[in-house]
Amino acid sequence: MQQQIVEAKKNERANALQEAKRLFKKFCFTAGMFIGSLAEGSDENERCNSKVKSF
Repeated sequence: MQQQIVEAKKNERANALQEAKRLFKKFCFTAGMFIGSLAEGSDENERCNSKVKSF
């Protein structure tokens, strides 16, 4: 029983991480954006900025 609880918690964390990664990718967020260290002018930054501007 205890092992099932441990496995369920691991799966829950893994699923939350996958969902966070999916949302980050969908909305072009990066970890750097949250800490203010995303380098300006990078290819990914330009791609994401153009996607945001189209809304």
